[in-house]
Amino acid sequence: MSAGNSPSGWAGENPEGTHLGPYDDVPGDPGNWEDGTSANSGTWEDDASANTLGGTGSWAGDASPNVQGGTGSWADSASANTQGGSGSWADDASAGSPGEGAWEDSRSASVGDVRGGGQTEAVREAVRRQVENALPRDAFYDAKGTKGTPGRVVRVERFAGWSLPKDVQAYRMVYTSRSAKGAAVVTSAAVVTPAGKAPKGGWPLIAWAHGTSGVSPRCAPTLMKDLYYGEAIAGFLARGYAVVATDYSGLGAGDRHEYATTAANANDVRYSVAAAREAVPQIGKRWVAVGHSQGGQAVWGAARQQVKEPIGELLGAVPLAPATPFDRAVTAIANTPGSAAYVPYVAYSVALQYGVKPSELLTDTATRDYTNYVEGGCLSYGTALAGDAKPGDFLRKTALDSPAVKRFIANNRYTNGELSAPLFVVSGTADAAVKSETVAAVVREQCAHGPEIAYRAYDGDHDQILDKSATDVHAWIADRFKGKKPQSTCS
Repeated sequence: MSAGNSPSGWAGENPEGTHLGPYDDVPGDPGNWEDGTSANSGTWEDDASANTLGGTGSWAGDASPNVQGGTGSWADSASANTQGGSGSWADDASAGSPGEGAWEDSRSASVGDVRGGGQTEAVREAVRRQVENALPRDAFYDAKGTKGTPGRVVRVERFAGWSLPKDVQAYRMVYTSRSAKGAAVVTSAAVVTPAGKAPKGGWPLIAWAHGTSGVSPRCAPTLMKDLYYGEAIAGFLARGYAVVATDYSGLGAGDRHEYATTAANANDVRYSVAAAREAVPQIGKRWVAVGHSQGGQAVWGAARQQVKEPIGELLGAVPLAPATPFDRAVTAIANTPGSAAYVPYVAYSVALQYGVKPSELLTDTATRDYTNYVEGGCLSYGTALAGDAKPGDFLRKTALDSPAVKRFIANNRYTNGELSAPLFVVSGTADAAVKSETVAAVVREQCAHGPEIAYRAYDGDHDQILDKSATDVHAWIADRFKGKKPQSTCS
């Protein structure tokens, strides 16, 4: 899903992106997001047909000829070297935000403007893709958290800047959420509904949670023309689902991104559902959460949070190669070349939340380019900059003994409690970012608490499993909306 493969435009209904104003001016009667009847199950009767799943393993499906290249493939949709061109640097007007100054004027910047060294061809190509895929971070994203109810719309507007299938309705919004510690924050998101009229009970909703993009505000998917995982989103739309895709607070809107932090990221997922229903009243109350990598961890956490604070009606969650507890994850890939770029992001998040200096956790090699990793670009840039470095090259041997890191790990355990909905967990046998055995381990832990959990490991790496699992994932989601009893692989 690289910028070079993205479609050149989107023939939306409102090409000017008309501003719809704050939440009391959104179209329709906002109503109460807890209300509404169940979506018509008949909508999903054809989910196994050639017109939807197609038996191809495709996420976008043959029914969406306007999707990128008409292929309907998720292939490389989160590729470490492409990830949607990973980055949104165009004309950033956000003074003082992290990342400012890394590119003076990215729309016209040469690759030589990127700070620091590492000017390999891979780095230059990553920069080029970021610039090509970038959307401006404009004043729309400038909002602060309030002490009011989370899940409320701060602002919303129709938006036509993303490459999406023809005739869908797309909005960008800023809404209220909560940090890991419960502080009021704001978060941005995309809300997209399929072409045509909503079914009885409203559009069934997919809450999409993206994988690692970076930690700079400009790494928000809504600041990318292809929405980072645009083919995945198009695939859900083709099957009749509305989609809300959070950026996570600190990416796009908000101050700092609590990277790989279950409570914060899960809050952003769940509150996006309430906000999306306020912004677009035609969206129903029933939803399924789907996330990849960092987003897999987030949707798992969302299913846990729903026990005490339900929002709408969560029918299930699909963690795809979910990030596993940091101590296990980094130990499993410590000597894996090409997987080091995630380490500075974790150091950033630990430093942000627990006050430790990143240099206390990172080796001199990683510390030297730390600013470049967290401000100079998004994941594709960071991956190119790190090259074949291994996580063990970037993380100090004493880092896991740090009290701050121990708190970070303890606060991000997500398998030691009850869930409100069933899970379908996916891993990849050749995944070099999240080892399959670490995913199997968290599944076993969760099985002790229920409810129904299905787990399957697919042949493929961190990105390939998106296509490999697609047919099964879409069938599982369709079954949740049909009310079928989920199967469990827990022994």
